[in-house]
Amino acid sequence: MEKKIVYRLVTIADYEREAVFLGEMHSKGWKLRKVSYSILLATVKYIFEKCQPEQVSYQLDFYPMKKSERASYLQLFKDCGWEHITDFNGFSYFSKPYSEIESDTEFEIYNDAAGKLAMVKRILTMRMLPILLLFSALLPIFSKLVSGVSYFSWELFLIFIIDGVLLIVFAIQISYILWRLFQKWKVLSDK
Repeated sequence: MEKKIVYRLVTIADYEREAVFLGEMHSKGWKLRKVSYSILLATVKYIFEKCQPEQVSYQLDFYPMKKSERASYLQLFKDCGWEHITDFNGFSYFSKPYSEIESDTEFEIYNDAAGKLAMVKRILTMRMLPILLLFSALLPIFSKLVSGVSYFSWELFLIFIIDGVLLIVFAIQISYILWRLFQKWKVLSDK
């Protein structure tokens, strides 16, 4: 079986854009098989297998749960015609061929604002809150390291520069993700 590997830069706030990408790949004859972390920094690895080109709706659902709840969760989606493909980073990936979609409301897993808003809330509380707590814990440590040094060494200087750059990149990523999620929250709350 022929396979294809694609690396993409995505965040947890890009799940809608990711679903569109997966549908486009399927229409070109590449069906999603697996999603995983890549060895490349900040990218996601997608593994596709060759298939007949077909119009397919892909949807992602963020719903971390206990193992005991997993079977009923997947059965619910199966009963609605969604095929479970894989799980990655708290998201479950589902697909459904357009030929099996009978109404406009079946193109998405959550076809109402309340369901979509609940998923955004889960992402914010289960992913972003711990990241913000970690980030806020790192800032005082970094500032204490910077203020506690009374001598100069190149090694220490390089460590400070690298840590400083990483903290800035981390802050930019967090800001982008929060901005995207709060935009979705606002749009869904207004409906």
